[in-house]
Amino acid sequence: GPTTVLGAHYPRAAGWGLAPASALLAGPAEIAIVGDAPELVRAARMSTAPGAVVAAWSPDAGPWAPLLRDRPLVEGKPAAYVCRGFVCRRPVTTTAGLGALLAAD
Repeated sequence: GPTTVLGAHYPRAAGWGLAPASALLAGPAEIAIVGDAPELVRAARMSTAPGAVVAAWSPDAGPWAPLLRDRPLVEGKPAAYVCRGFVCRRPVTTTAGLGALLAAD
C-alpha cells in the first residue's frame, strides 16, 4: 500500500508521521523534574518523545501542578520522573538516565 512505498522511500518521514499515532495510543510522556536541574529540563524539552509534557519546579516553591505532587528529590539530588497517566517509573538523576527512560518508553 501507500504506507509501504512511503516507508521504503522516505523512512525518516514515515517514522515521524507515525509518532503522533504512537503518542495517541500510549498517551503523552509526562516528565516531572524536581530541584534546580537546568540540564535535566533541557534534555526533557529536547527529547523526541511525541507530545511530551514537561513540568519543572523547585521543592521550595511548593507543587503547582498535580504531576509534581509527591515527587521528591532523590538522595538530595534533582530528579526526573517519566510518567504516563500520573504513574511514574523510577526517577533518574542524570541526563543519560532520562534519555534511556524516554527511549525505552
